[in-house]
Amino acid sequence: MPAVRGDEPFALVRRWLDEAASAGGRNTNAMALATVGEDGRPAVRMVLLKEISETHGYVVFYTNYRSRKARELERHPWAAAALYWPGLGRQLRLEGRVVRSPEDESDAYFATRPYLSQLNAWVSAQSEPLADGDDLERRAATKAAELGGTATEAPTAGVPRPPFWGGYRLWCDRVELWIEGAGRFHERTEYTRDLDLAADRIDAGPWRSRRLQP
Repeated sequence: MPAVRGDEPFALVRRWLDEAASAGGRNTNAMALATVGEDGRPAVRMVLLKEISETHGYVVFYTNYRSRKARELERHPWAAAALYWPGLGRQLRLEGRVVRSPEDESDAYFATRPYLSQLNAWVSAQSEPLADGDDLERRAATKAAELGGTATEAPTAGVPRPPFWGGYRLWCDRVELWIEGAGRFHERTEYTRDLDLAADRIDAGPWRSRRLQP
């Protein structure tokens, strides 16, 4: 009997993420994110899936808006992502349109980050060359003082989010749930839908599903 069924994938996506977290391990929400450069070449890196919208069918990750991945997304706002949990024998694939998260949503998440991660977001020119490793620490100490804190202690007023750092929503128009099977008789279920890309919003159609051969 199929372990994956139905025409709405994101309830299962949520359940898989929760079960992976319960199974233990480090960064069970790590996903490989693939983008396309101006030269048409793909690039992939690991990011952390931080939020999921079951209602709308998107996932959220955060980054520096001046990083290589962000620059590529500004030019080609489509991406693919994959999460793999070998202990559970499961793989999740996501594809779709990427848009920036609302600023208040990015503000709220940034406030939950550890202080040093907040400080790093301010001083790291992500993806740019670094000639002197100590320079990053010096810049961090300088920024901490500007904010009213120290290199190890946060300022009483907290740390504001840098305007060049925030979230992205990956609105999925394709989702694949893969379950490892004996003898490589894997179970693959693909979900697709249409996205209507209006000027100020994304409207999504109903999901369609079908089984794929392993």
